[in-house]
Amino acid sequence: MTTLVLLSDLVFESNDKLDQRIRSLFDSEQPSIGYIPSCSDLERKYFEHTKRYYNQIGIDNIQYYDLDLEYEESTFGAIFECDAIHLSGGNTFYFLSLLQKRNVLGLLRSYVNSGGILIGVSAGSILTTPTIEIAGYGEDADENDVGLDDMKALGLVKFEFAPHWDGSEDTLNSLREYTRVNRTAVYACQDGGGVVIDGESVELYGNVRLVDYRESGSDHE
Repeated sequence: MTTLVLLSDLVFESNDKLDQRIRSLFDSEQPSIGYIPSCSDLERKYFEHTKRYYNQIGIDNIQYYDLDLEYEESTFGAIFECDAIHLSGGNTFYFLSLLQKRNVLGLLRSYVNSGGILIGVSAGSILTTPTIEIAGYGEDADENDVGLDDMKALGLVKFEFAPHWDGSEDTLNSLREYTRVNRTAVYACQDGGGVVIDGESVELYGNVRLVDYRESGSDHE
């Protein structure tokens, strides 16, 4: 039973229905969330922002687990005892390189497969999909400064995810081209929206659009 939340951004004036849905995924009265930053957040700036978001929906126990400069192998394993794991936004290539370096990809897959909730924001959402290739696509692409060759991500869903959709048809057309070339499907998501995977169901909140090469007229096989 896979439980995932894919967010484009953490927006405080966001979607009440989405916030309530996220809260409803937790069985526990006092849930715990383990936070993994995409790179060391030494001043905890982004971590504090994320904590505020969760506090707002009634979750107070948020713990920080670094894979980068402050990585502690002996204590990192405790994250898998949390009710949910949050993967932050940032540079998707760098984030995946850290997950590879610390051998965490397989552990995260096992965690989700055994009932853990995985919540991603932007780069963190892209990491739940089969590949992070889309992070390097388009005008606002992430830079692959780490020279990452292996783009394989967690593969917990069959589609890809494009955060920060500007709502324009031009961007959707660009994504249509991407899906045609890569023979894939992409959910384009505006900030404030999200996709919730609860078992077999895919629930869309806010402004989210599915682009699938199999559904674009002349692209039919």
